[in-house]
Amino acid sequence: MGLVALGAAALAWTFVRADLPVPGGDLGSLPAAPHVDGLVLRRLPTATIASQHGFSVRGAPITAPFTSAMVAFVVQHPKGTVLIDAGMGSRGREHVSTVPYLMQAIVDLQMRQGTADGLRAGGIAPAGLWGVILTHGHWDHVSGLQDLPGVPVWMTTEEQAYVAEDGGGLLYRQIDAERPVDVRTLTFPDGPYGPFAASWDVFDDGSLVVLPLPGHTPGSVAVLVNGAERTLFVGDTSWTQEGVAWPAEKPWVTRRMVDHDPAGVREQLVFLHRMVAANPGLVVVPAHDGRVHARVPTL
Repeated sequence: MGLVALGAAALAWTFVRADLPVPGGDLGSLPAAPHVDGLVLRRLPTATIASQHGFSVRGAPITAPFTSAMVAFVVQHPKGTVLIDAGMGSRGREHVSTVPYLMQAIVDLQMRQGTADGLRAGGIAPAGLWGVILTHGHWDHVSGLQDLPGVPVWMTTEEQAYVAEDGGGLLYRQIDAERPVDVRTLTFPDGPYGPFAASWDVFDDGSLVVLPLPGHTPGSVAVLVNGAERTLFVGDTSWTQEGVAWPAEKPWVTRRMVDHDPAGVREQLVFLHRMVAANPGLVVVPAHDGRVHARVPTL
């Protein structure tokens, strides 16, 4: 009984708030944001999962409800329309079966619309997309690819290797086996971007910049949109705004299920926290925090 009580206490401790230490010093500013006429950023909600706040970030109330939002973000640029992540596809509920059994037991996915249907409703032809930039290859970020045949999908070589072999890439492999995904290799040819060591300026005008952010998966990326607001999409590096603001990691049980490199994620959370401090007005958008998503108008 003593060992059981000790184990329970140890597990409970992993939900107690323990903010990550932040070193002093100025991280440095991002380059000046350009103004690009015709650039529009929109949010495309596709599904939700009811959860508890304390399972999403260490230190939040364990009994407080938290709605995990599954979305694709739509960047409309004069040179083409890009999705940041693919949202949920029309068969999203079936796709839950590809996640670990423990997660299946707690996930109650409520579909709103498939990404392709949402695009059509917003007046965008899915087949005409310039491409999809994946922050990473987990199921709830690739599900919508099933309804976007032929659309180019951009991933780093590290992420391509990850989805080819890791359990977290199971849904991606199923979609690819059903109809091969048009994969394009995402590289960072444009050198340092402020504190980031490398970058890819997608349209060569500073409006849409992809930046390396490994940790959650080996090839995770962040995507910066320099629009009406300066908005940095960070995928699942954090699930909540508190993860960056405090900063704090996910509780042990959830990070064990989803984070490839927990130590790397901790480093990135501290990096992002310092990034916000050094760049007033920068909005960091975790992939599943609907409270932050609300800053972006819906399609």
